[in-house]
Amino acid sequence: MIDTHAHLLKEFYDNIEETINNSKINNILHIINCADSLSSSYETLQLSKQYKNFVLPAIGIHPNNIKDNWKEEINEIEILIKKEKPIAIGETGLDYYHNKENKIEQIELFKSQINLSKKYNLPILIHSREATKDTLDILKETKPIGIIHCFSGSLETAKEYIKLGLYLGIGGVITFKNSKLPEVIKEIPLENIVLETDCPFLTPHPHRGKQNSPSYIYLIAERIAQIKNISIEEVIKQTSNNAKDIFKI
Repeated sequence: MIDTHAHLLKEFYDNIEETINNSKINNILHIINCADSLSSSYETLQLSKQYKNFVLPAIGIHPNNIKDNWKEEINEIEILIKKEKPIAIGETGLDYYHNKENKIEQIELFKSQINLSKKYNLPILIHSREATKDTLDILKETKPIGIIHCFSGSLETAKEYIKLGLYLGIGGVITFKNSKLPEVIKEIPLENIVLETDCPFLTPHPHRGKQNSPSYIYLIAERIAQIKNISIEEVIKQTSNNAKDIFKI
């Protein structure tokens, strides 16, 4: 299995080595480790050197971490892309749930990272919270390749993203009792889905309340298999192939 979105950062974990080793013995092939700021971009790159070909770095700036000097930070991100060759750009996108006051800056930050993803032919990992219309408008205009991280929207929205050639990142939300996501996933081809944990967040049932880990990704694969009435092996094979195609691994 491939976890296409994790945050193995010191800010969240005091047991990163243990978490990674545990993932290795639980059939995890790769972990895409996502930054959310300039400082965590450096951290993800460093960790990827320590765990070569297992922990793979994505670097970028999350909309909740936008600073006054974000343009300077984006220039530094570009220098890192050229020097360190990350596997993806992100996590980036739009978040109007936490902040509606800086929409213009968020959009500019998002577009600047889309430009980098296209310039360096890298997939982009897209966060969109309470910002579906603006996210779709930007993606229709720019047409990057990548993943809609933590997708939990409607079937109509899912189809719009798929039409743009984007993949849907499905995580722990699909295991939650009141989630409407299973109804959507039932109608979406497996060819358009990748697995993710977003650890340490969104821990899947029955481990909710505990720290999330890439080793819990099988619970997401298992739930998708139940929804689609297919084998978990089929889910793992197709979603892993999807991830390999996106990240060129």
